[in-house]
Amino acid sequence: MRGPTLPHNAPSYEKPAELFLRLVREAIEDLDERFPTSMKHISFLTEEVPSLRDLTLHDGVVALGRVASGNPHVCVLYRRPIEMRSTSHSMLARTIRDVLAENVGLLLGLRPDQVDPDYFGPNAN
Repeated sequence: MRGPTLPHNAPSYEKPAELFLRLVREAIEDLDERFPTSMKHISFLTEEVPSLRDLTLHDGVVALGRVASGNPHVCVLYRRPIEMRSTSHSMLARTIRDVLAENVGLLLGLRPDQVDPDYFGPNAN
């Protein structure tokens, strides 16, 4: 069978962008429970794809996210590159959590596994 299992106009149909935002929101809520004080100083954004500037900084390797120190700090997740690396909803959720753990870890001076005890890392299958 080809196409979506549910028609696009079905009440329970969730567009990919909506699913991504929901998973990001859930992951941020989990981080907020773990680091309530620190998370107040981080602003989270999502963008479709990295900018040309971000691609240049990463030598052509497509970044999954980026951080910028400031007041507040900024943590950006790139939706399309993350989706393209995920073959299922559970893998999408895991990748989002890992990218957040890596980026928040950079901002807080922590290892990703200290930010998220379930951190898998880039080499997990």
